[in-house]
Amino acid sequence: MLDRIESADGPGPVLFVLTLPVLLPLPPGVSMVLALPLLLVAPQIVFGRREVWLPKALMRRMIKRPALVKLIRRVLPPLERVEKVVRPRLRFLTGRFGASIVGIACTLIALVLVLPIPFANLVPALAMGAFSIGLTRKDGLFVLAGYGLIAVAVGMIALGIHGITLGVNQLGHLL
Repeated sequence: MLDRIESADGPGPVLFVLTLPVLLPLPPGVSMVLALPLLLVAPQIVFGRREVWLPKALMRRMIKRPALVKLIRRVLPPLERVEKVVRPRLRFLTGRFGASIVGIACTLIALVLVLPIPFANLVPALAMGAFSIGLTRKDGLFVLAGYGLIAVAVGMIALGIHGITLGVNQLGHLL
């Protein structure tokens, strides 16, 4: 019957945990599937939900202990470094209105993450991580970093599309 995750910090920690697998270097296509739960959580931030709803089938999923230990060992050292600089600041960016804007940004990022865009996952996933840390710890500077990473991701995707367009045009001229 469990289909909600209740967190004192709202959906930020859930968003962070769901973002971690997307950050891992995995074969193409795997991150698309792993990003699907982000599409369920991110819109809930827009509406200010404190309890995160997930489908029962997803809530029943278990992570095998060895895989969880491996993930924690990999994530803990950088997370401990981040913890040293995270603190509440620029709180208007993490307040009710600011969090709603972050929720919209995270929803758009989640859409990008589930699209089959080769090599375009890392920077948006980093942005999602920055947003989730910012929301969880009420650190508007991390939220700003998330927006900056979105700008970098948009630039990278635009350059990639431009490069593909140029390549296709050159092939057209050769044929």
